[in-house]
Amino acid sequence: MSKILVVDDDSICRDSMRKILERGGYDVQVATDVDSALNALDQQFFDLLVCDYRMPGKSGLDLLSELRLRNSRMPVVMVSAYADAETEGTSKRLGASALLRKPFRRQELLDETSRCIHSG
Repeated sequence: MSKILVVDDDSICRDSMRKILERGGYDVQVATDVDSALNALDQQFFDLLVCDYRMPGKSGLDLLSELRLRNSRMPVVMVSAYADAETEGTSKRLGASALLRKPFRRQELLDETSRCIHSG
């Protein structure tokens, strides 16, 4: 069973993604911010990171940058309500595998998750 770390400061979004992914057959852990996500990543292996783009304090881009500094090749799906061409370009340049625009459909999340895990 693939392990996924979901990082989002919004409890409704975080819980929604967790439930969708768990029902899709994934083992899911959640984090509320970048620091708790980095702590979780130090403790165990994950097959995929699903991360909100904008969060108070450190952003999803900060987390993505830190992953790449650690030479992690883990696939990352960024999610954002503010997804425009610049957001997408910046995410991809830093190594994100995909960008989902909020609100997304359940199947979109499951499809991107499967694609990223199986192509990475």
